[in-house]
Amino acid sequence: MKQHTTLVLLACLGFTGLTEIPLEAKAPKKPAAAASNKKGKAPTAQSLVDDMRKAVIYIVQQSEPINDKAKQTKPYWQGLSDTWDGLDLMEDGIAKKNANMLKGLETVGRGLTQTAASWGMIRGKYPKVTAGRGITALHNAYEMYAEHYGPAVARYRQKTPLSAKEKEHLAKSSKQLDALFANLNKVYAKAKPKSWQERLLKDLVGLINDLDRTRQKGRGKLGYASYMYQWNRLQNAMWAYSEIISIAYPEFYEVWAVLEDDIEVMNVCFGSEEEVYAYYEEWEYTEQVIEEYDDYYEEVAVVETISEEEETSLEEDLEEYEEEDADVEDAELEEEFDEELEEEDVESEDSLFEEVGESYGDDDGDGIDDEEDTDDDNDGTADCEDTDDDCDGVCDTSDADTEEEEEEEMEEEDDNGIAEECEGDYGCDGCCGGCDGCCEE
Repeated sequence: MKQHTTLVLLACLGFTGLTEIPLEAKAPKKPAAAASNKKGKAPTAQSLVDDMRKAVIYIVQQSEPINDKAKQTKPYWQGLSDTWDGLDLMEDGIAKKNANMLKGLETVGRGLTQTAASWGMIRGKYPKVTAGRGITALHNAYEMYAEHYGPAVARYRQKTPLSAKEKEHLAKSSKQLDALFANLNKVYAKAKPKSWQERLLKDLVGLINDLDRTRQKGRGKLGYASYMYQWNRLQNAMWAYSEIISIAYPEFYEVWAVLEDDIEVMNVCFGSEEEVYAYYEEWEYTEQVIEEYDDYYEEVAVVETISEEEETSLEEDLEEYEEEDADVEDAELEEEFDEELEEEDVESEDSLFEEVGESYGDDDGDGIDDEEDTDDDNDGTADCEDTDDDCDGVCDTSDADTEEEEEEEMEEEDDNGIAEECEGDYGCDGCCGGCDGCCEE
């Protein structure tokens, strides 16, 4: 195995030191949304769930060539099925105003992560399948929901300083990260170099780095809320990657299995969904609309192509999926799993699921950079003849969302899981005006 630069991380929310691991740190990279004219009504919690449903249906519609009986596609299809089940729970929780909303949101996050990462691994066999556009729409709708109605936002809105129990959660999670990192070191030593195995493990280290950066921003309620958000991202990836590895690399999974106990413990580090839902008791989030949504409707434009008839028909196909029936070996997909990756693919700055979900620089989500792609939206029409290069339904001559403008808007920003419009005046009661540091004293 090749040698890597040694990375020493500090424990997140800083109580103990983490062990060394031969992996390289990845800087956070999330471009700001490009400003454009708003389209459509102001999103709500329920409308975002509706958009996620349509995005899933679009993915299913475009995934017809992907054999749902193949063993290698099981993580992809099972992720979609789990996402659909999660949306059912979210809708029930929104209607009844109970913790099912959070249970569903967690299930959707894990299903989306699994489907996006799986697509990143198998899309080489399906160069003309545009499922990636649906995954991008699903990702954007999910993130819009999480950053406006998620548990991190609900906690941030609370005016109370951290409780003794919340401080206990921080200490417990810090110790758990120590254990996770030590075990991750053992697993990495057995991963095949320049492979998807190595890529997935490096993703996890990148997410842990994000947690460490969050630790350094403060230990008050904003720091706690941001940490919850980053912890959830790591949880989703651990859960999804475990499913993928168990199917794609059964021999390597025997090594990976040492992490399963860590995954189980991570699920309860911040309390049950019922406990977390207490943050919503005085917040009528179901009645709140999102005022600042910029180019959201351009980012999820594919959902507008789904009719009610198609939704009903394809919903039945999705609900009928049985992972037990997916046992056919596909030699071509097996080659995709075993291929040797380029150095730049292993060392990517983004996690695989986010790289696919955000699709920056790859408008059609086919894995080919737009600079090299002669059909940027994968619609079968070469770019030189195409009048709608980004496939958003707006003619290029009048489309404000051009690649040049997007590039100008690209810049790093804090990814704390809380939308800017939600970062209002929620000062802590009885402290010195802020909500990081002094509120914990």
